[in-house]
Amino acid sequence: MRKLYLIRHGETLFNLRKKTQGWCDSPLTDRGIAQAKAAKQYFESQKISFDGIYTSTSERAIDTANLITNQAFTSIKGLKEWYFGTMEGEPEDLQKVPRKPGQLTHEDFFVQFGGESKEALQTRFKKTIDDILDKNHESTLCVTHAGAMWVHFLIRNHPDDLNGETFGNCCILEYNVLENDIEFVKIINPVHHFPID
Repeated sequence: MRKLYLIRHGETLFNLRKKTQGWCDSPLTDRGIAQAKAAKQYFESQKISFDGIYTSTSERAIDTANLITNQAFTSIKGLKEWYFGTMEGEPEDLQKVPRKPGQLTHEDFFVQFGGESKEALQTRFKKTIDDILDKNHESTLCVTHAGAMWVHFLIRNHPDDLNGETFGNCCILEYNVLENDIEFVKIINPVHHFPID
């Protein structure tokens, strides 16, 4: 069975300071570095290796990939985070807008600031993943971002499928790659297996 693993980057300075971080960037914190090392330990403990590795072009994703593996990888813009327009770098509490019942994302909120809609992000990210899977790797790792992972997850799944787990830094979404689609298997938070505190 072919496999796809999507992993969020490690904690960054902007994560720590509660700043909106989409296409802008900030460095990994010491905790973020430890989270990436825990992810590496998880993959090694499960004897999971990769014949295809891809990252977003954001420095935080590239740095996370370099901590997880010594293998060569390819950076792709399509794996970047949700683009938040002029909200980039602003305090996260400015994003707290009322949501309709059942609304699971920011939908079109960022369009008014020159950012992406949920649909635009979903289309971009899905096309990128589909193009990567067309390369027919047996085991693929993509180092990416929480917002992008979340809207892609929601194409096929519901939050209940996460069994109470959250999209923490360096969380991993494991998928089976089927003939014409992917199938969610589980979410893994490596720090539960290899505590860093």
